[in-house]
Amino acid sequence: MANLCNVDGRITPEADARVPVLDRGFLFGDSIYEVVRTVGSEPFGWPEHWERLRASAAAIRLRLDLDETMVARRIAATLAAAGRGDHYVRVVVTRGAGSAPNIDLACATGAPCWVIMVRELAPMSGAPARLALIERLRNDRRALDPATKSGNYLNNVLGLAEARELGATDCVMQNAQGFITEASTSNLFARVDGAWITPRLDDGILAGVTRAHLLAWLPTAGERVAEARLTPADLRRADEIFLSSTLRDIAPVTHLDGRPLNDGAIGPESKRLRSAYQAWYAERLCAHYAPLWRRLVGSA
Repeated sequence: MANLCNVDGRITPEADARVPVLDRGFLFGDSIYEVVRTVGSEPFGWPEHWERLRASAAAIRLRLDLDETMVARRIAATLAAAGRGDHYVRVVVTRGAGSAPNIDLACATGAPCWVIMVRELAPMSGAPARLALIERLRNDRRALDPATKSGNYLNNVLGLAEARELGATDCVMQNAQGFITEASTSNLFARVDGAWITPRLDDGILAGVTRAHLLAWLPTAGERVAEARLTPADLRRADEIFLSSTLRDIAPVTHLDGRPLNDGAIGPESKRLRSAYQAWYAERLCAHYAPLWRRLVGSA
């Protein structure tokens, strides 16, 4: 299975892919992206990922020059060239090459650059996490809104590095008001007083696709769930915690700030839900997402 890259419609091995040095994504992080996971050749949750990409483009004043069908067909062509198996797909759109290394949008004279990365899917799903509450704050919504999935990720890069230095596998960041937001690349759910609580969108988090699925699915699995503000104290008294993302699904947390939860083992509720969610995921792909994708790329 090959790792491939599609740059503006041209498929090459990942190591051979190139963007210009004046590309604004390279120079300034002036870009947006989405990560989609496939089962075989079909991405899960593509409509939601596409809508979030469009919302991110609007948030950074980037006019997309390709429609959904064209992007989907480029993804499908790259997947076909990569071979059989489950894949990680990353779609990056930069503002393109500018006329000078200047942040002024007046210098953004080129067309958007579309990069599609296709790699073999690493076995991340459900891997347990050890979290550390760190001092670094999540970006403020009035500065660079975390709801925008942009290529400017230094806040997350440094947050994760600080957690690693503390012996954790991931960080938990707070906002300026002291409320819990999210991990470096995942949303967070905590079981507090018998309900699964996830931070509110207006506390400064990404509207995760998996998070939205879980908010809709958890009640059908007999769980109480709510979007509410969480404090560090709430997190410390939680019975169980898990992270959620496209690549992780439900990733149980076994430690918080070095303290074991459930004796350092996966919590019983998280374990049960992870298994049930994966079954729902497989059914949802076959019944809903796969037919939509096949119609979109013209293979129905």
